[in-house]
Amino acid sequence: MRRRVGLGATVAGLVLAAAAQRSAPVAGPPLFDGVIVEAAYQWVAPPSGHVGGAQGSTQSVPVQNGQSPDLAVGTTENPPQAQVFAGAGYLDMPSGTTTIQVSIEPIAPTTQPSDGVIAGNVYRIALTSQDGQAVKGQSGGGVTVELRGPHNLANATIERFDGSRWSPLSTDSVGEPNMFAAVVTDFGDFALVTSSSWSPAPDGGSSGGQVGPVPAGSGAGSAVGSPSSSGGSGTTILLVAGIALAMVVAVAGFGLLLYARRAPKPAHRAPARPLRTRPPGYASPPPRQTPLPRKHRRR
Repeated sequence: MRRRVGLGATVAGLVLAAAAQRSAPVAGPPLFDGVIVEAAYQWVAPPSGHVGGAQGSTQSVPVQNGQSPDLAVGTTENPPQAQVFAGAGYLDMPSGTTTIQVSIEPIAPTTQPSDGVIAGNVYRIALTSQDGQAVKGQSGGGVTVELRGPHNLANATIERFDGSRWSPLSTDSVGEPNMFAAVVTDFGDFALVTSSSWSPAPDGGSSGGQVGPVPAGSGAGSAVGSPSSSGGSGTTILLVAGIALAMVVAVAGFGLLLYARRAPKPAHRAPARPLRTRPPGYASPPPRQTPLPRKHRRR
């Protein structure tokens, strides 16, 4: 009975995991490592209802055997609002480079792109050698910039400012609903660009005002019905809860299976001794004649 219950619980856990994957598919196997509490987005020039204090980051990374090292530098928010990653050997360095200086600096937007508005801060990212010469990424990939936007940012594109205009980069969403990444070869000013009708919503959920210069005719100051990240967050919570429940049920079922296998078996009873039967024609021996005691004998 225990074995059947354990097997049923294990199957139920696998069914729950499959249902969670189907309702909110993920690209790879899920890893439950606790619940990430996302801090409020920090602005360089915060609008009403938001917090300031955006952080930058600087780091010196030594070169290893003449080859660019693995590199991962991000700002200090939780999670970071701007990060740069580079795999070993994917950076083109000037001759004689011994140390790569990485700098990430948040700045306020000074100009808006023609295809939308900047959602959040602009981040000036620079990689240089120890003597200030520019370090670039190879054309084959391996160097990535990742930006996190405000909490109600559903869709955005990372764009780079080359000094005169903004240029969109091929952008992918990574993990959280408001985090995006793009492969880069050149560094400079990067920002998340979204629809011109978007405006940041304060932590309370109401609509906020436009940040930075407003493009002509964008209507950014009016109320908008931009999608909120609450749907994405709710889907993430449901997925995590479903996976956790499936794990609990599967582990419980597996434990019951082990317990059923190790449970002591009932004591073995010796088989009853078969009745002896006498063959046909068997004659019973005469009764044994026991001599009478001496006092009962006839004289």
